Amino acid sequence: MRRRLAALGMTAGLIVSLILGLAACGDPDQQMLSEGARSAREAVSGVRTAQLAAQSLLDGRIWAQPATVMVTDAEDALGQVATIFEARQPETDVSRQTYDLYSEALANAADGVTELRIAVRSGDLETVRQQVGQLDKTAEQLEQLGERAQ
Repeated sequence: MRRRLAALGMTAGLIVSLILGLAACGDPDQQMLSEGARSAREAVSGVRTAQLAAQSLLDGRIWAQPATVMVTDAEDALGQVATIFEARQPETDVSRQTYDLYSEALANAADGVTELRIAVRSGDLETVRQQVGQLDKTAEQLEQLGERAQ
């Protein structure tokens, strides 16, 4: 008898969880926030990779060619993340505000990594140093945005 009640309780709990989960899936504002946060978390990886490559160049641990390849790859990955997110269609005013916030953050990250790539390729180590610092702030902002939907 106890097992049946326990099994019934677990089943009921799973059904309630499933219903609540599906209800959240239908909320366009929550969907936009979830997708924005996911995109921000993915973008952090690209920003940190570019930053690490540039810092390694500055520290003399890698040469310019491998640093350029790594930064370019990170730039491409960031571009894909931003493009996928920007293809979403906000359905409400709230989701539009969320869309604008995350789109701007992703665009800033992509622009920063592009500036870094240009500086690495041209051998402008002072700009590389500045961009590494700026990208740290960008990554922190993306990390905060990525935590919003968790």
